[in-house]
Amino acid sequence: MKSLQYLNKYFFKYRFRISIGLVFVVFGNIFALLPAHLIGKSFDLITDVIQKIQSSESLDMNSLYQALSLYAGLLILFAIIRGVLMFYMRQTIIVASRKIEFDLKSEIFNHYLNLSSRFHMLNDSGDLLNRITEDVNRVRMYLGPAVMYSFNLITLIILILTRMLVVSPQLTLFVLAPLPILSFLIYKVSHYINMQSSHVQNKLSKLTNVTQETFSGIRLVKSFVRERDIKNYFRIVSNDYMNQSISLSIINSIFFPLVLLIVGVSILLTVYAGGILVSRNVISVGEVAEFIIYVNMLTWPATSIGWVTEVIQRAAASQARINEFLYNKDYSIFYNRSEDQLKSEFNFNTINFNNLSFKYIDSDILALNNINFSIKKNTITAIVGHVGSGKTTMLKILAGIISPNNGNLLFDEVSHTKFNWFNFRDQIAYVSQDVFLFSNSIKNNILFGTDDATDLEMINIARDLCLLDEIHSFNDGFDTLVGEGGVTLSGGQKQRIALARALVKKPKFLILDDALSNVDSSTEIKIINYIKHELKDTTVILSSNRLSILSCCSNIIVLKSGSIIQHGSHGELIDCDGEYKNLFIHQIDFN
Repeated sequence: MKSLQYLNKYFFKYRFRISIGLVFVVFGNIFALLPAHLIGKSFDLITDVIQKIQSSESLDMNSLYQALSLYAGLLILFAIIRGVLMFYMRQTIIVASRKIEFDLKSEIFNHYLNLSSRFHMLNDSGDLLNRITEDVNRVRMYLGPAVMYSFNLITLIILILTRMLVVSPQLTLFVLAPLPILSFLIYKVSHYINMQSSHVQNKLSKLTNVTQETFSGIRLVKSFVRERDIKNYFRIVSNDYMNQSISLSIINSIFFPLVLLIVGVSILLTVYAGGILVSRNVISVGEVAEFIIYVNMLTWPATSIGWVTEVIQRAAASQARINEFLYNKDYSIFYNRSEDQLKSEFNFNTINFNNLSFKYIDSDILALNNINFSIKKNTITAIVGHVGSGKTTMLKILAGIISPNNGNLLFDEVSHTKFNWFNFRDQIAYVSQDVFLFSNSIKNNILFGTDDATDLEMINIARDLCLLDEIHSFNDGFDTLVGEGGVTLSGGQKQRIALARALVKKPKFLILDDALSNVDSSTEIKIINYIKHELKDTTVILSSNRLSILSCCSNIIVLKSGSIIQHGSHGELIDCDGEYKNLFIHQIDFN
């Protein structure tokens, strides 16, 4: 239950709206009690008439009809007023819960964006999605209906008990006799519901993740003909979720009938004890009828105790899962150097790697080991090496996606720990080797990183990347939808769209991680010539093992097992024996 304390700030934010809703609850319950009193008066009035008939006394039937008509009219009026109050009760409390739901989802989403790439690598996207959707929805049920019904139950019990004690303290004791049993049941069951709800949510997160991964990689599944295995695995995970949900439902299915049974016992005690008190002339028949109505009025609130208990416990379990991520402070370097700092002018002459090392979590091997080299402004630097040599890791550190464990990355003399990364990322463009395109049009994917580019600039970039004719070959041109992840495009088309997205931003710092691996050689040469001649005021750092690209670079770094083993220009490295020359010879022999 402590996890729900996190929501107190939202209760405070919407305190005015919620307070008005609670006032409507109180007045709604007052107008719910008045009809019971009128019905009790009607019973007493009719009882008096029956007694007079039996004693052969004279009767004024007009007065009786007028009184009953008045009571009937008041009953209708009170019902209408209560209906209006209940409408506004929901319009305030439930609407407030929806607003809090929106705020909470926004907070979680923004927090996800601010967390580091390490956090996103360690957590499944399906689990992230489930916490911001299903878990938040369960929390909303606590913020709205659970709060409304809980307050409604409390105020109704206070009002009814006050009225009962005024009418007959003795009969009130009989009605309240089963309540300790109900309290004991709630105490015993709530802990189990909380624990079981947490298990259910975890299983649902796993099920969501399996579904998300399956559909994201559906082409891979089909290409390896693994549909049957995926179906079997999905069935296993789904059965686990079903079994946990059934266990939770069994507890609820037992709890609700027990609550109704206890309420039924209260009604029987009311009728029995009330009959005895009427026979002794302690109370009237109308007051017994009034008591029975009060007990029936408590039936739904008493029954809702079980439902509210389940909602609160589920919300507590869900909020605990949400808090687990909200309390995670593994922020990205961009967030740590955020925009609330004074934005400095983006300007540097050299980038220096100074004894820089990096090791991934759950790995004993250094991805980068004691790296030392410099990158000059407005040059093209290439990073070369076999698979697993550390090329991508180095580029991610340069882009600020990950931070080194040891050593320093210096922009001139400013350390990466003090550098204004927030300002830097406005001037950087990064093309990953794993290209991702949004399920949107080609135009929107290209213009994703900028708000200032014109359509003409976009068209020129597409032409320079040998992409324009291919786009025009589509029926909708730049408005063609590419599907999730660019599923309708070839690998080379996706890479060039990603490169166009980077170049249209006009970056001062361009990072290309094997960004032309799926492009044919003639197109590759045209793109490299464009970068070489048109991006003279841009610092370019790329990773590649293609000699057609490397020959255009002013500085080449050769990596092996996370360490620099060679560096220099293309000509210098070709003239001496080493890893780079071997790579060059192997490519010539292969071709």
